[in-house]
Amino acid sequence: MGYSNYTTSNSTKPFDRHQMAAIITAPVIITNLALVILICSKQNLRTTSNAIICSSCLACMTLAILLITNAIISNYESQLESKLLLCILNNATELASSAIITFHITMISVERFFSVIYPFKYQRFATYRNTCLLILSLWSIPVVIIYLPVIIISLSVNGHCKNWSNILALRIIFYYILFPIVFFLPPVMTFIAYSAIMYKVFAITKQIWSQWSCNSNHRKASKYQLMMAHRKALFQMLLLLSIYSLSFFPFFTFYTIYIHSQEQLITTATYISYLIAVAYILFHPLLSILFTAPIKEELRLKCKELFNVKCFQFGEKIDRTPISTIIDDGFKSAGYDYDHDMRIVKVSHSHSSNQLILP
Repeated sequence: MGYSNYTTSNSTKPFDRHQMAAIITAPVIITNLALVILICSKQNLRTTSNAIICSSCLACMTLAILLITNAIISNYESQLESKLLLCILNNATELASSAIITFHITMISVERFFSVIYPFKYQRFATYRNTCLLILSLWSIPVVIIYLPVIIISLSVNGHCKNWSNILALRIIFYYILFPIVFFLPPVMTFIAYSAIMYKVFAITKQIWSQWSCNSNHRKASKYQLMMAHRKALFQMLLLLSIYSLSFFPFFTFYTIYIHSQEQLITTATYISYLIAVAYILFHPLLSILFTAPIKEELRLKCKELFNVKCFQFGEKIDRTPISTIIDDGFKSAGYDYDHDMRIVKVSHSHSSNQLILP
């Protein structure tokens, strides 16, 4: 989420982005830390999917701490001469930290896809060792492909990490290749994963319904009815994409314009959209709770235990289940009766993505 602080004669900073970002991200540490403690304190929540969510919360906290540190350092920027500190606190570090978060968001959707479509294979590969390797790669890949090349090239060319954006080749790679990948990878992969889930479920549901309708007096369900029978996945995909798009795409658009035209109006719009993008990490724990039934239920019990009342109704339970269970629920919600013996796939809940793998 970082970008260079260009200064021109016709454009001035509307406000100190570091200070404003620090104010927005201060509550992030509390909310994400609370979710991490909740997941780690409950043995039934120590699953592969929740381990990725927990790691993503730590990534949000890391970015929040980085932004707060930048806000403090910005007050002494003119007096700062430490080469090491300049190499640690710069825009490459900010973008690498943002990439760690977006990579986690992408992996949450991919993990959801495999746990629903391939529950048996998922159970076999979702081990403690593989989960640790996966999380380690989510943290290391952005550092290797974003942060290290910028720092190494800047030190070899300039001898320091300041004003590395003046290196033309590095600027092109950073702003026109790495920057779009970081922001567009999560929505693209989320759309592909959820579309594949809905297509697979729709195809199997249609096949089962066709076989059953041949032996009954019920008319065949329309494509719209079959799709609406499994509208939860559609709603979840649309909500995730909408929140992500509204948070990041305005900043990406205005910043792309800002690189070429630094008019005052564009500069102000870029700074404001930057704060909106930073605010996304505030909503990340809430989205994790909303679409993870075990965490949502555990939080509800915690609130009930704390206040001795039912403090919140988080809505209808949304759980990730194998295809056969999704199809069954879809028929029931559509109001159809059918013979359980006609299912094509029968998968037990014991093979769901909530299998305990962490000690």
